Amino acid sequence: MELDLLSSRINLNHTCLKLQVSIEDIKTKHPNRTDLICSMEQSLHEIKKAMVVYHTLEKEFRATRQINFDLQHINLELKQNVKDLKKIIEFNNAEL
Repeated sequence: MELDLLSSRINLNHTCLKLQVSIEDIKTKHPNRTDLICSMEQSLHEIKKAMVVYHTLEKEFRATRQINFDLQHINLELKQNVKDLKKIIEFNNAEL
């Protein structure tokens, strides 16, 4: 999962950079192609928004994963406590 997250982030960054370079190239070589330039700039803006959302979701995923780990740990501790208490109850019942 970590590798997929990293790969996705790299791919988004790479796509954004390629688009920026392409826009600058078209502005330099074909400045009259405003239709193409505007469309590409809009796409770049959308990719940058997607990158912000992706970053937010990635942080939330990591936080949720940590919470899940913590809760699993607590659950295991509580299960062990239940086992220990059952043994105490059995021991007390045996003494009666």
